[in-house]
Amino acid sequence: MRRGYGMRGRRMMARRMWMHGGCCGPHEEPSAEDRLAYLEEYQRDLEQETADVAERIRKLKEASSKEPTVQA
Repeated sequence: MRRGYGMRGRRMMARRMWMHGGCCGPHEEPSAEDRLAYLEEYQRDLEQETADVAERIRKLKEASSKEPTVQA
């Protein structure tokens, strides 16, 4: 069974490729506008991922509060 990269792993690999020139060797430094656009997109991705985690936590808390407790 092949393990795939999670969202975070893919993003980290893409960042490494972007920062270090990918498979084709070094390239010229990206412009300030390109770096800013990349970082803004990265920030939006992180904010969305944080919101998704918060939603999962909320659902788990709701589900655990609805479960009846068993007393021995």
